[in-house]
Amino acid sequence: MRPTLCALLFAALTGACSPDLDHNAAPTIFTYTETGISGLREIRPYPTSDDVCQEIHTPKELKSEVAAPSFLIACPKHEKGAIEDRQSIDGAKVIAHAKHWTILKID
Repeated sequence: MRPTLCALLFAALTGACSPDLDHNAAPTIFTYTETGISGLREIRPYPTSDDVCQEIHTPKELKSEVAAPSFLIACPKHEKGAIEDRQSIDGAKVIAHAKHWTILKID
């Protein structure tokens, strides 16, 4: 493989692993998608295994906003009830949007 092709492949692959946080709260799809499609890496469902929200690894773009013991969760944008529950029950705050998911911080 030529070096230029390797560089292009690396750029394409690393770009796919990083979330594009330049989205708004409006859902563009009303079906469930995997977190990875939006560049997020899930840890586990939150708050229980039956829930649609996911605890996620903190993307590097948000590291400065999340200090321990805070953590991030993501909920599908179209799941307005789940987002509202996390805000009212857990005190979660919306800090970003990644394609099909809303990212919330819990302190």
